[in-house]
Amino acid sequence: QDFAVARSAPARPTLGSPMGAATWYAIGNVLSSVAIVLVNKRVFAAGFHFPFTLSFFHFCFTVVFYRLLLACNLFELPSSPMPEADKFKVAFAGVASIGFMNVSLSLNSVGFYQVTKLTIVPVTLLINFYMYTVSTTHKVKLSLLILLAGVGIATVSDVDLRPLGLAFGVLAVLSTAMFQIWQGTKQKEYGMSGTQLQYSVSFYQALSSCGLSLAVESFCLAPQQLDGRGECSDSTMAFLSQWRAGRVPDGIVGTILATCFLALLVNWCSFGLIGKTSPITFQVVGHAKTCLVLIGGYVFFPVAGNAQQLYNNIAGVTVAMFGVVLYGHLKHASSEGKPDCLDSCCPAPISRCLDVNKYATVSPSETEGLTRHDPDDSKRNTGPD
Repeated sequence: QDFAVARSAPARPTLGSPMGAATWYAIGNVLSSVAIVLVNKRVFAAGFHFPFTLSFFHFCFTVVFYRLLLACNLFELPSSPMPEADKFKVAFAGVASIGFMNVSLSLNSVGFYQVTKLTIVPVTLLINFYMYTVSTTHKVKLSLLILLAGVGIATVSDVDLRPLGLAFGVLAVLSTAMFQIWQGTKQKEYGMSGTQLQYSVSFYQALSSCGLSLAVESFCLAPQQLDGRGECSDSTMAFLSQWRAGRVPDGIVGTILATCFLALLVNWCSFGLIGKTSPITFQVVGHAKTCLVLIGGYVFFPVAGNAQQLYNNIAGVTVAMFGVVLYGHLKHASSEGKPDCLDSCCPAPISRCLDVNKYATVSPSETEGLTRHDPDDSKRNTGPD
C-alpha cells in the first residue's frame, strides 16, 4: 500500500501546472522566434533595415493591443502596481540589450557575436549569486557547460574583435542578463503575470526605442549613407519618401504588421517562460532553438562547403543537445524529488561533490517554479550510499 501511494504521488504535468505552462511557453517561444526571424529577413530585404524603428513599431503595437484588451475587459491590471522607476529600468534594459547586441554584431565578427551570446549564461549565474544570493548546483552547471561547449563548437568559427567592439559586447551581455533576471524577479516581487509585466513596461520600451530610432536611424550620419548625388538614401526618412513615391516592394506595410504580431507573441512567451522558470532555462531554450535551426538547415537545405566545419557543426549540435536533455532531466528529477541519472551512475563521493547542497533549503528562484520544497527534505537522504 505504501508503495502504491509513493508511485501515485507525482502528478503528471498539465497545462495549468507550472511545469506544463513552462513547456508550452518554451514551445511557443521557439516557434514564434523562428517565425519572426524569417519575417524580419523579408522586411530587411525590402530595404527597411532599421532595427530600432522596427522595435518601436513592435512596442507601440503591444501598447495598443493591451489597451484594447483592457477596454474590452479581457485583460486585468496587476493588483500591485509596479513603480514607474522599475518600469523604466526594465524597459530600458530590454531596449539596450537589442541595441548593444546589434552594435556588437556590426563591429565584431559573427564568431565573436556567438561567443557573446554564450557568455550570457555564466554572467547570469554570477549576477544571481552575488546580487540575489541564488546559487546553482554543480550538476546544473555541468549540464550548462556541456550545452555551451556544444553550441560553441557548432557556431563559433572565427573570433575577430576590436576594443570598441569588445566594450559593446560586454554592455550587450550585461544588459541582456539584467533584463532577463528582472523579468523573473519583478513578476515575483509584484505578484504579476508575464502579460501584466509586458503591458507595464511596453510604453517605456516604445519611448526608449523611439529615442534611439530618431538618434541613429532617422537621418544620415555617415558619408556612406549618401547616394551619388549627395542625398540621404539610408534612413527611415529616406525610406518613407521612397514608400510614398512607390519605389518599395508591395506589401511591406503588411509584412511589418506581421512582425508586430509575432513580436507580441515572442515577448509574451519569453516573459511567461522566465516567470515560470528562470533566465537560465530561458537561455537553455534559446540555445536549443539554435541547434534545431542548424539541424533543420542540414536536413532541408544542405549546402556544399567546408567538410571540417560541417563535422564541427554536427558534433557541436550533438554535444549541445545532450546538455539540453541533461539539464531538463536534472530539473525534472528535482521537481519530482527523485534521484537523477548522475546519482545513479556516479560514485557517491562524486555525486556529493556535484550537489553538495542537495538537501539544503534553496531560494524559490532556483527551483524555477517547478520544485515542491519540503522543509523536511534537509533531514532525508535519498542519494546513493
